[in-house]
Amino acid sequence: MRFTTSGQKAVVIGVLVAISAVLALLLDAFHSEAGSIVLTVLQIIGWYLASRLFRGRGESVRAARPWWRMTNRPLLSGALAAIYGLLAVINIGFSAAGFGSVSGVASILAELALAALFALSWRRLSSVARAAA
Repeated sequence: MRFTTSGQKAVVIGVLVAISAVLALLLDAFHSEAGSIVLTVLQIIGWYLASRLFRGRGESVRAARPWWRMTNRPLLSGALAAIYGLLAVINIGFSAAGFGSVSGVASILAELALAALFALSWRRLSSVARAAA
């Protein structure tokens, strides 16, 4: 199954965000450090699976996406890399201010991993776009 339209992608992302929010609220209510770490891992897996299932304009629906390709456009990959990088910096600041925890460290590592994946995607997609121009 591949998602090719903006509407299909919005539904998938909406469902993933809703599930994530509900689980985050439940885990926060139970003060579950281990649960928060599991949620962080599930969020990374969810993003990566979504990047495998989404297809952009001009992208083959049948062919598997290269492992490094997170989006179909360099600008989107770059924007998401910057957002996740900024989130990591903010969380590092909160940790330095005394709000650190094991689940906070897991979140920072996840944000850095996603920032790196999106940055790599941005770099390689930009190279492909320059070569095609």
